[in-house]
Amino acid sequence: MEKKPVGRPSKYDESFCDQVIDLGKQGLSITQIAFELDIHKDTLYDWKKTKPEFSDAIKKATDYAQGFWENALKTAALGMNPEGVTPNPTLMIFQMKNRFPDDWREKQVQEHVGKDDSELLIKWQS
Repeated sequence: MEKKPVGRPSKYDESFCDQVIDLGKQGLSITQIAFELDIHKDTLYDWKKTKPEFSDAIKKATDYAQGFWENALKTAALGMNPEGVTPNPTLMIFQMKNRFPDDWREKQVQEHVGKDDSELLIKWQS
């Protein structure tokens, strides 16, 4: 006896890949992309895991979105304002740190070393 799939059929369409890239070029986040595709974010992540072409499209979209926002930040930092809207560089930097942490994180690393940069040995006593 053949098992029937549980749940409704997938809405996945290969044309979503081009849409995802175009939405990334507009600076949209993963959540906004899912909204525009009219799918739940979990569905987007499932497709990213199971559809290699979709995964590639998401990666490209994320890179394009970062480029979009870096250009917007540069424009704001230089005082250029083609849309006539007052930019908020602080808000933009906050967004960059949270959306693109690999390139924008302010990571502070604290290392503890012994005398003369030797390995530090910690002994626990109970």
